[in-house]
Order: sequence, then C-alpha cells, then structure tokens
Amino acid sequence: MTETPFFFPNGSYNLFGVFHEPPGRSSKSAFVFCHPWGEEKLWAHRVFVSFARALAADGHPVLRFDFMGNGDSEGTFSDLSITTFKTDLHRAIEEVKRLTGAPSVSLLGLRFGATIASLVAEETAGIHHLILWAPITDGEQYLQELLRINLMTQMTTYKVVRQERPELVAAMQQGQTVNVDGYEMGWPLYSSVAPIRAAQTPHVFGGPCLIVQIDRQPRPAADLQRLGTTYPAATVKFAQEEAFWKEIARFYQSAPNLFEITTSWLAAAQ
Repeated sequence: MTETPFFFPNGSYNLFGVFHEPPGRSSKSAFVFCHPWGEEKLWAHRVFVSFARALAADGHPVLRFDFMGNGDSEGTFSDLSITTFKTDLHRAIEEVKRLTGAPSVSLLGLRFGATIASLVAEETAGIHHLILWAPITDGEQYLQELLRINLMTQMTTYKVVRQERPELVAAMQQGQTVNVDGYEMGWPLYSSVAPIRAAQTPHVFGGPCLIVQIDRQPRPAADLQRLGTTYPAATVKFAQEEAFWKEIARFYQSAPNLFEITTSWLAAAQ
C-alpha cells in the first residue's frame, strides 16, 4: 500500500488530501472519506486513518481530504457553509476518479461529514456505496449542541454566561463569529445547517447504504431508524463503541466493532 499526501485545486484555493493506494491492480470501489466538523475531526483522525489503511489493504483506493479551512487545506474556517462542504466533496470525487480511473466512487462520512456525504449522494450520479457513521439528522439540534459548548466555555472563563444562545445567533446574523472549542462558526454555516431534517425527507439515492449507530449501550436511536426508512436500500446497524470523536478517557487507535460491521456489510454489498 502506498500513501501519498498532496494538494489539489478547487477554484481559488487548494485542498489537502492523502491518497491510500492498494497494492497491485484492483477493481474494487474507490472511497472518499468525509471528516466531522471542528474538534470532532481531531479526535476521530486516528480512526479514519486506520480504516482508510484497512480498506486500502483490502483493495479499495481511498482519498482522505480536508474540507476548506480545515486541517492543511486553504481557506477561512468561518466562511464554511453547506455549499462549500458540498463543493469540496464534489471536487474530491472528481480527483479520486482521476487518480483511479474509476467510473463510480463510494462515500464514507462520520457525524457531520456523513451528513455532507448524504447530501452529495442525492445530487451526484455514479455514487456506489454510501456509508454513514453516526450521521447528524437534525441540523437545529446539532447547532444547539455546538452553542452549548460556547456557553460552557463562557462559564469556565467568566464564571457567568455573558451571551445566551439567542444572542449568539444574533451576533452571527450581524457578521460576527461564535467560538466553539476554538473554531469560529459563522452565519453561512449556521443558517445553512439549521434547516436539515434528514430523517424526515425521502432520499433518491438508491444504491447500497449503510447507517451505523455508534454507542456504548445497545439502545436503538429512533432518528437513525427513521433515516433508514428514507432510503430505498438502507441497512441500519449498531456498533458498540465509545464516541471516539469526543475527548474521552480511552484512546481509539481503531474501532474494531465498527470496522467489522462496515467491512462485512461492504463485502456483502459488492
């Protein structure tokens, strides 16, 4: 297996990617990985790398890349929006097709990255597999969780909340940004994520789709069960793992249960 870091252009800026190339020639589907937003990208990085290597060792070319303003990619983080995320993913799909010559590409995303993957699969021909790890299904609820992090930071820093959620939203509407774990969220992202209700909308993507609930306890997540019913060919699975995209006591080099569920499904869905 060969791993090649490189930059590739998307309009006026460059995106950073790492291409995991399998040994020898392979006819298996190429993958593009879509990372989570903000601090979750940091904590999930090692799991992403480990699974990309596992897929490449099994014959799947994999492109991991950083969205605009993330990691080593160019751009300003506060300018992110659903549009920029989708544009970047479309460009990454084109790039992996150029690298491999593959007519179709599979997508794998975690958390917000899974949500972006699902949106792009709706509007892109030639997507083979769609793998959604713990996807965000309710944009407004997700944003409230992000704003809660800001409120907690205010309490830690000032011993009092100086700006409540409505004031934070108003500040973004006026062109300011809100800090979430050191990441500046602006109105373009907030306003474009808030309307997302993935589990309430029928999806047109008709290829094999895997939705994985990731949790320490085997309790069905109603939103992911509903999301599964919105796809013509979706399978919903449960992987017993800790939330490795958060700062937790255990360091996740890999997520064995999640990996096994995903690779077994993929083998059956070829």
